[in-house]
Amino acid sequence: MFARFDFTRPRTIVLAALLIGVLAGLAGAVFHTVATEPRVDDAIAIEEAAAEADHAMSGGESDGGEEEVSVSRSDQKGAGLFAAYALTGAAFGLFLAITSLSLRTTTGGPFRRVVVSGMVLAGAITVAPWLKYPPNPPAVGDPDSVGERERLFVLLIVLATLLLAGLAHLSARLRRAGWPDDRRVAAVVGAGLVAFAVLFAVMPASPDAVGVPANLVWQFRLNSLTGNLLVWTLLTVGLGVVWAEAARRSAEAPAPAVSSTGATAQNSMPFSADTPAS
Repeated sequence: MFARFDFTRPRTIVLAALLIGVLAGLAGAVFHTVATEPRVDDAIAIEEAAAEADHAMSGGESDGGEEEVSVSRSDQKGAGLFAAYALTGAAFGLFLAITSLSLRTTTGGPFRRVVVSGMVLAGAITVAPWLKYPPNPPAVGDPDSVGERERLFVLLIVLATLLLAGLAHLSARLRRAGWPDDRRVAAVVGAGLVAFAVLFAVMPASPDAVGVPANLVWQFRLNSLTGNLLVWTLLTVGLGVVWAEAARRSAEAPAPAVSSTGATAQNSMPFSADTPAS
């Protein structure tokens, strides 16, 4: 599929990342259809039963606060789920391509750079927010706290991204300073644990109270984390392999013919191909 793509151009790498991201997102949607959506249905059923009980205890009087559902549940867990994860995968792919391209001047081949970029992005966008503000099933919790939860979630992603970028910079500086790998990794991991412990301590607690069984909520949360990490894994490995194979083919291609002036026919290429790390 990607054999004819010119991976010497950044826009080709971005396009490949978008396509792989969409495919990875669809795989994540399949996982959630099988593993997560049944838990969502169970949580909604519990919430609806509790609402009916409250309604019966109040004598059947309505407070007028009910809103008509604009999207049916079948659409939410069908076409809506697959469309949302396709868009999410494409967005992840765009972030991964941009981050990987920004590391082209570092040591290592394209596969290593893509893997490093994928780990940093997955940690900042998926793992860190999940640890502090794990998601709840739809229709579970206080709807009035949705706005505050979203603000805290986005803020944590931004701060986690800055922290991870700082740790990557620290690792690079220690490597240039000649630190052995064992000491460098230990120092970076220790600094990261302290930094994230402080971040999680100063960030406010989740404002959302959950009224459904804890085992049901945590099954949903673990499935949510697993599904997102599945998307990141497929995207990262897929882009890394495709990019590395393109670089290998470029390195193994015959050298271009040299003209009478000594210039090669490809000196005008805007973006040189990577060569695999030895």
